[in-house]
Amino acid sequence: MTGATDSSNIRVLDRALAVLNALVDFREDAGVTEIASTVGLSKATVHRLLVTLEAHRVVLRTENGRYRMGSAPLLWAETYRRQTDLVTLAKPVLKNLLQEVGETIHLSRFQNGETFYLDKLESSHPVGMRSRIGATLAMYCTAAGRAILASLPQAELDLYLRSVPIVSRTERTLTTPKELLAMLGTVRERGWAEENQENEEGIRCVGAAILNAKGYPVGALSISAPAYRFADDQLRPLGEKVLEAALAISKLLGYDGGTPSYP
Repeated sequence: MTGATDSSNIRVLDRALAVLNALVDFREDAGVTEIASTVGLSKATVHRLLVTLEAHRVVLRTENGRYRMGSAPLLWAETYRRQTDLVTLAKPVLKNLLQEVGETIHLSRFQNGETFYLDKLESSHPVGMRSRIGATLAMYCTAAGRAILASLPQAELDLYLRSVPIVSRTERTLTTPKELLAMLGTVRERGWAEENQENEEGIRCVGAAILNAKGYPVGALSISAPAYRFADDQLRPLGEKVLEAALAISKLLGYDGGTPSYP
């Protein structure tokens, strides 16, 4: 009986997390019907989950009976950020880089084979990025992801290429391992990666990997801007700036610029 109970509890947890992820994707408050349609569950099931989540302040029920994220995730996020040294170490570097380039700066974390946004400093321009902290990046078609892939041990890179489907995100996306490997070779030579509207139409980025004391990539730094503000002649200067900033953070983590010493 214990096994059956455990399975049932896990299923409930999976459904609750699906509801929360759906709420994150809604730009405004969402009703039970909308959420149920998104996650593929009955309205009764979604309502029961929301009532429980509301009791723990994970979601908030508005006056008109719709739902939004509550205050509890803010506490979780702050605890995570406080426990992640990378954010604290990198913040001054991110601020300086933002002042220099005037475009949105992202700090990404590479962990358990995935890359996600850890911090973001917004550009002062009226047109900004839709990215959000915590969102996972597709590594093969983003500047930050490519910078990390180029810094991985060959065995890990080979595993990634075998296990991750490379699909077209836009009409510009490189979609074959051969093309990606050629791009990663360029990244290794110059130290920074680029992405020109391959992950999202109208957005262009450059990025560089952040390395730990052993030379292993633990994250990346990137500069993102609308393509109309990011001309070809800005590519190398911005790439070199993001590389310089990423190296500064890497040195704070103990990286000395030498040959990687990981297995």
